[in-house]
Formats: sequence, structure tokens, C-alpha cells
Amino acid sequence: MIRNTAVSVLAVIALAACGSSGDEMGESPEAGTMMSAADGGASVAQAMASADHMPSDADRAAILATVQSLFDALGERDTELLTAILHPDILMRSVERSAAGERSASTSTLEGMVARLEADGPRMTERMWDPEVRISGDLATVWTPYDFYVGEDLSHCGADAFILMREGGGWQITSLSWTRLQPPECELHPDGPPG
Repeated sequence: MIRNTAVSVLAVIALAACGSSGDEMGESPEAGTMMSAADGGASVAQAMASADHMPSDADRAAILATVQSLFDALGERDTELLTAILHPDILMRSVERSAAGERSASTSTLEGMVARLEADGPRMTERMWDPEVRISGDLATVWTPYDFYVGEDLSHCGADAFILMREGGGWQITSLSWTRLQPPECELHPDGPPG
């Protein structure tokens, strides 16, 4: 994803450079069309703005480690870890579509999630893959597909959408929304069922 964005930025810069001349106009010999330097400049600015929201490798690793810590907290029923990475006023919403096609939405609270982890039950395993991470200063988003197992059984799948804020040098999840799809509609983790 980062490589594709960088290549796109370079391509736009190259096109803008080739298309501009001393009189601010250039002609594309292949297409026979005119392109102004101002138009090329706007495309470069748009591509650069998009690239500006790509995290550094260090930020990407830290952001994804925070998301993974949520999954680890679920799996280990670790309420201390859970409350450390989730903002006290976190907003959590899910949207579900049943096998019959009926849509429902629900809201979760931090207190409700803590109570769920404190209750006995089989291990919960949530896994993500191919996460898309964007950042602007101390604000980040993560969009990722996931699958969710209760014990050895696939429970559901969908997409997670996280909003994180950098607090005191670390990242904290301030909002989490997800879709909840039921098998057999599920896209599964490329590694197969959890081992």
C-alpha cells in the first residue's frame, strides 16, 4: 500500500514535470491534449496530501500493536490491559446483518466489555489482516477485516474501524465500530483457523 502510494506520487510528479514548459502549458504527444502546470500542480498536491497521511514505520507498528493488544486482552480476559488501551469514554458500535438479511445495531461500553471478560467462558480469538493505517498528527485510523472465534468455533467476521489518539507517547483507542457477519458470509483469515 505504501509502495503504491509512493509510485503514484512519483508518477504524478513526473507527469507534471513533463507537461509543464516555460509558457505554463505542455502538450502530451501521445494523447494530443493540453495540460496546464497548474492542473499538474494540483494533482501533485493531492497525491502529496494523501502520502502525508501514511504513517512512518514506527508509528504504524505502534498503532497496530495497540490494536493487537485489544485482541490479546480479549483472548487472555485481561481487563487491566483492556482498560489501559481503551479510552474511558470509548464509543463502540456494531452493525449486524443476520442470515435472513435483517439489520441490527448495538452499542457497547467499556464497563460492559470488562464485565464480559470477567465472566467465565471459552477463549475469544479475534484476528486482523491487511490493515489500512492512516495518521494525522496525534490521530490515527485503522480499517481491517477480522474473524472472531469462540473456543474453536467461528462466531462471526467483518471489518473493524478504529480511531486512536496518541496520549503521553502511546496510542489509545477512542472509538471502535465493526460489522458483524455470520458464516457462511465470512471472509476468513488467510492463515486459516487459529492454531
